[in-house]
Amino acid sequence: MYSARGVSMTDGKNRKNHVIPLKTMLSAYNEHWNIPMIMNLGHDRSKPIGYTVLDGVYMEPGKAYLINSSNFPDNPEENNQLYKLVNALDTKNFYTERKREIDRLYSYLGENTTIDAKVVPTGQAVAIIDKGIVSRVFPEIMEMMQDGLINLKELIPIYKGNDSFDEKNRKLVPGVYQKGRFLLFAHQYFRRNMCIANTINDAFFETFENLRARDDLEIKVAIDVNIIGLAGTESLEAEYQYWWGPKFNNDLASIPEGVTCYRNERYDNLLSNIIDTQFYWHTQDAISTFECEEICDKENVIIDNIHYFGCRYIHSMVNQSTEMPYHLDGAIRLYTDEQILKRMDSGTDISKYGKDSLYTKLWRIDSDLDVSTWKELITHYFRDNQLIGEYFGGTDEVFEQIKKEEPTHNQIGTGNKYIPVELNNGSGMRIYFRYCKAKDIPDGRDAVIDNSLMITSIEGKTQKILEADTVTLLKLLLEKDMKIEKPISALVDFGDMIFNYPCIFCSNVDVAEKVLKSILQLCKAWKLRSDNRLLSFSIQINREKDDSVKLSFAGHINDFVEVLEKCLPNSQIIIEDWVLQLYKKNNQFGTVNGYPDKFLLLHNNELRFERIFVSPEQIKEVRKENGAYSVELLLPNEDVNYVQDNKVIVAPAYLIKESRCKKCGKEYQKCGCIKFIEDDVSEEIIEMDYLGMIWTNRSAF
Repeated sequence: MYSARGVSMTDGKNRKNHVIPLKTMLSAYNEHWNIPMIMNLGHDRSKPIGYTVLDGVYMEPGKAYLINSSNFPDNPEENNQLYKLVNALDTKNFYTERKREIDRLYSYLGENTTIDAKVVPTGQAVAIIDKGIVSRVFPEIMEMMQDGLINLKELIPIYKGNDSFDEKNRKLVPGVYQKGRFLLFAHQYFRRNMCIANTINDAFFETFENLRARDDLEIKVAIDVNIIGLAGTESLEAEYQYWWGPKFNNDLASIPEGVTCYRNERYDNLLSNIIDTQFYWHTQDAISTFECEEICDKENVIIDNIHYFGCRYIHSMVNQSTEMPYHLDGAIRLYTDEQILKRMDSGTDISKYGKDSLYTKLWRIDSDLDVSTWKELITHYFRDNQLIGEYFGGTDEVFEQIKKEEPTHNQIGTGNKYIPVELNNGSGMRIYFRYCKAKDIPDGRDAVIDNSLMITSIEGKTQKILEADTVTLLKLLLEKDMKIEKPISALVDFGDMIFNYPCIFCSNVDVAEKVLKSILQLCKAWKLRSDNRLLSFSIQINREKDDSVKLSFAGHINDFVEVLEKCLPNSQIIIEDWVLQLYKKNNQFGTVNGYPDKFLLLHNNELRFERIFVSPEQIKEVRKENGAYSVELLLPNEDVNYVQDNKVIVAPAYLIKESRCKKCGKEYQKCGCIKFIEDDVSEEIIEMDYLGMIWTNRSAF
């Protein structure tokens, strides 16, 4: 599988002007963290391309991000595995977890179902598909229908929200209508790619439904007579794909008669199967008439085992004296293989082809419409087809802003090729929260120290390590009577002012509180010394169930003091509430607008400051004099100027083989003295092995 990391959502305002607060984001993550989710091309569930899992929530001052990992098959075997996963998740989501509601729906329907009835794989509601089921349950509805359409005002829409009587907070469940204890649905062809498993065209129905209040309009819609659902199971499906919504020039009279064809420059047969869209203005029976049809080249509808190419179509009439549309309807034209080839012929446009297709009308509006609403309905009906907006000369301020933002999306690193991430006092903390399986902690132990960090020396030797000053933290924890399982690892000292502490697995919240208090104690001591130091560390806390939570932190020590002094956990607090407190406190540092790139800090699902070793080709000579290392570099002139301008130098990294406490004279790892905390304590390196040089702008020397 090919893997990539990305962002599922943030708590910032999205393209639809929706805001998802961190609390809601954490709740969604908690519900789905261990469940793979299928990824589909263009939100089309008939085109699965991989799966994604939610990794964690990354928080910077001013913004939170839900991070995901996406996986895409690389070969036929992995592709087969993907489709097996799709089927397994569909069975779980639409059948197993809904069995009680499905059984209730079947019991209500009684003998109206046939042996061909099947559950509909949609998140919109619990429903079944069975040919003609609506006509058998509600024969009166069929009598209301004319030309396959029913008056919209005969249908009861459904709204969801905190308060059904609060118009502002209510949200339409698009294309779903209540009829007693059942649900009726708008026609399947309103769904993306006309597939029943896809979401319905919510933008269209929001505009369409808003016209219900106008007494002067006659509004009709096609319902799906083959699908019926269980009232009370309806839900909103949020699909956060930005859809272009242009602002139009409303001068219809200025548009000349004739056919205009817009070719789809974005056509790729995967994301888009629309070859072109044709617009036709003409006069028919002294009436100004508008027709519009998109042409697609992929079969998307099956009727009685015959495959059709479904193409969306619009027909409208405009009052020549008022220049206002007074009739508008939308339909689907279905073409066989032979018909679509004729339709795509270069010499056969919309004005010449005629009506040789299987025609299904989906909606209709009669009476005067303002031009703005008319264009909005047309635009939304042709969801995912930007050629409509281009034809009408539309501009979209949001879309233009997206294009302006694109060149800066990759400009959120430090800009320094030797220092991947730079944070300073006042930059705020970076926090990464994730759910994990519980860590096995031996009986009688409060915590276990992780030693999974690996280092590769300039000679190419790779080994597990702990950064040397982890010893000081462990001694501080032992002083607090914590029982810790310490790993056997090599200790490496980097000659810079950065500490990357390992993850500490804690048996409960009380242990985590002690760890954080110890780290806060160290940060305060460093702050008193005016250290310009960066720190990263992680804690993982077992909970009552078989899961745990992991928090990873990175930032300047002064910012740790500022936040942790006010936000330490305790055994009474819910971890998620503590995370919200941390985020709120950390937001006092302002908004950092994505700096630094979160993926430059994330390593194996932990925040850590990466160091770059000086390559052997850049080193002319390394000398050791009086126990200290010095190096002579071989750099081209432009690199010499670069490191000087950016105040970048090199510092040694070495493996500590023996050190002693200068206060008591004992081996520092085993004595009871704690440097940084006690003023008269320091560590002297007795024996070490040189590992190489690192680039730094925070030398410890």
